[in-house]
Amino acid sequence: MTTKAEARRASLLDVLRSADAPVCGGQLASALNVSRQVIVQDIALLREAGANIVATTKGYVLADAAQTTAQNASQTMAQTIAQNSTEQPAAHLDEPARTFKLHHEVEQTREELQTIIELGGHVHNVSISHRAYGRITAPLEIANQADIERFINDIERGKSSPLSTATSGYHYHLVSAPSDEALEAIGRALADKGFLAPLLPHELEA
Repeated sequence: MTTKAEARRASLLDVLRSADAPVCGGQLASALNVSRQVIVQDIALLREAGANIVATTKGYVLADAAQTTAQNASQTMAQTIAQNSTEQPAAHLDEPARTFKLHHEVEQTREELQTIIELGGHVHNVSISHRAYGRITAPLEIANQADIERFINDIERGKSSPLSTATSGYHYHLVSAPSDEALEAIGRALADKGFLAPLLPHELEA
């Protein structure tokens, strides 16, 4: 017997198959009457089951239903990630690493960090570029859900506040992962959720 969740995921695939343009997570959530987080989870499960769903800056595309669109979307996503992150030599790290520039509300901090660690990432630090004080960096070392909860609890208890509050939500994370492919996946997921911020010309040269 088909469960409610399975039926919902089948409907999600039907929406993507019939779409002639990328469909954003919010539209899917509204169409299926669920939260955006449920859509993200459903898409992850569908991908594990073999569905070739591509995340672009404008939404999701089912590659086998619109191959040309998906290829273009993949190229666009690669460009977007390249424009919003910098390769990080980080000689002291044993894994490939990249610095992502991000922007979001304080309330979205947990979602941002979960997005990274669920794809195998390790958030080593947070930094900001302040007009008066320059670059300020603080260690985080967040690699699992327990680390996230510790960090969030410290903020909520008033012991500290996110460094990004000093720069209107703009900040950077040095993230390592087991492979370059994992870093690409992290970049795609962050872009899909609207967390990536564009690098300025001087940041691309840094």
